[in-house]
Amino acid sequence: MQAVEAAADLYMRMDLARGGNGAMAMARGALEWAVRLQGQPMSDATRERLASAIGLLADRLGWATYDQGQIEPATKILTFALDCSARGADRDLRAHTMLDLSVSFADIGRPHDGVEILRLALGDERISSAERANVHAVAARHCAAAGDRQAGVRHIGLAQEALARAEPAVAPDWARHITVSPGHHDSALGLALYELGDHTRAHERLAAALERLGEGRTRTGLRCLTRVAVLRMREGDLEGGASQARRAVAQSSGVRSTRVARDLQMMIDGVRRCGMADLARELEQSIVAA
Repeated sequence: MQAVEAAADLYMRMDLARGGNGAMAMARGALEWAVRLQGQPMSDATRERLASAIGLLADRLGWATYDQGQIEPATKILTFALDCSARGADRDLRAHTMLDLSVSFADIGRPHDGVEILRLALGDERISSAERANVHAVAARHCAAAGDRQAGVRHIGLAQEALARAEPAVAPDWARHITVSPGHHDSALGLALYELGDHTRAHERLAAALERLGEGRTRTGLRCLTRVAVLRMREGDLEGGASQARRAVAQSSGVRSTRVARDLQMMIDGVRRCGMADLARELEQSIVAA
């Protein structure tokens, strides 16, 4: 069981932005071995701990699979992760796995289903304030995609209320890599506010995230940077926005992420809408040449 926890911890310490096939193969092998352990005699407490360890490793593998654009296999892995985490004692992990699963549903054009999944997650009063804020922020993003801005704004307010309770010590150790890592909530709220059209607050949150995000959050940083580039141009700072856009393209070199690829295209489309067709062509050529 400790070996499964160690495998999950090792996997979470890896930045998979510029590849990661070897790490993903390791995670799959560890999962196959760990699942066989479930049939061995053990105490109820050990079985719960093993279930959470398997759930965490499966969730991270499912999320990496999703990030590579393999939605169907990712959904299957995340569903397995949810089943395991539900049998463990870590309520934050169960909620976070539901969050990841909700994103895959929203990504295939079913944001309402994504919101419903998160409503189930939020029904568990045992999750920490840090994870509750995270779930509300992602729910706000799904609401925006579903065209329900009022509900999205409400979720933003609830996320901020949860953050005001400031109980990071309650969050489990794995959350240090994600939910309670520096800049995470700023990025989650910034992305949601951007989708809701609240560009002033989105810019503030995204800029704060870029200042605070640490190593290993390459893709999250790029998601924030692409939007900051567009927002600066919309605010009339064409030169500053162009600089940020070029920076985003440069930093994305070698990054393997369908989410980042979509964000770069969104940024280029935004650049073009701001009347900077030459810059848009330059950015497209730079991506092709990378």
